[in-house]
Amino acid sequence: MHTNLVLALGVCAILTAGPGLTSTPATLTATPEALTANPWSWRQTQMNDGELIRPANPSQYQARFHPDGSLAIQADCNHARAEYRLEDNRLQLDLGPTTLMACGEDSLGSRFLTLLGVANLIFFQDDNLFIDLKFDSGTMQFSPLPELSGQALIDTHWRATGYNNGRGALVSLIEGTEISLHFGPEGQLTGTAGCNQYSAPFEIQGERITIGPARGTRKFCAEPAELMTQETAFLDALPKAVQIEMSVEGMVMRMADGSMVATWARVGP
Repeated sequence: MHTNLVLALGVCAILTAGPGLTSTPATLTATPEALTANPWSWRQTQMNDGELIRPANPSQYQARFHPDGSLAIQADCNHARAEYRLEDNRLQLDLGPTTLMACGEDSLGSRFLTLLGVANLIFFQDDNLFIDLKFDSGTMQFSPLPELSGQALIDTHWRATGYNNGRGALVSLIEGTEISLHFGPEGQLTGTAGCNQYSAPFEIQGERITIGPARGTRKFCAEPAELMTQETAFLDALPKAVQIEMSVEGMVMRMADGSMVATWARVGP
């Protein structure tokens, strides 16, 4: 089920400086090279009223500033786009389209987007990126996140955000269902296909991937409706993957003709 993400772009009240964060030193002027060098994962936001907002899994909350002025955002299970302009250390950010997946009651996705929507100033300290918010209301802290590729995928965990339905279309998962993926160190993909657990052999060379036929348990799940159809379509498409693409938005598996097998959001190391 899709839920609306309400981007409340106003942060009220002028408050005192939050603990543990320094004001922007003149020597920490932001440069486009430093900002666009790598993706950034959200570590915490210290609000100046004393509230500390800290995601349980920072890798699910990312921002990637591209040199062309575009910004790719992962907000838990959702992805967003934005345009940004940087003049000296002042950041102007215009949020754009956002996917509307239901991420769960504990998700900070909406809050993350709200905070980014009131970004004001940026600076760097100890290799971390800090974004001061408008109205002197708080400071977001980000740490650099190396991009994954090839063997760096080993022992990482992923959750599908879309799958190929076998009719040439990438579609969202049925409400309340989950398709997961783990790149095992012994060359086995494992996870749940929605109803049954599955495994399949794989090999990675750079961005090329080879996946063998998937084997799994044989349980039948009557609810929700069409779950078994979804599971069959995913398991049929998985061995057709030949290429992986990595970005701050997650991972895309593609077939030889460029069609998407599935899209994934990272959910763990």
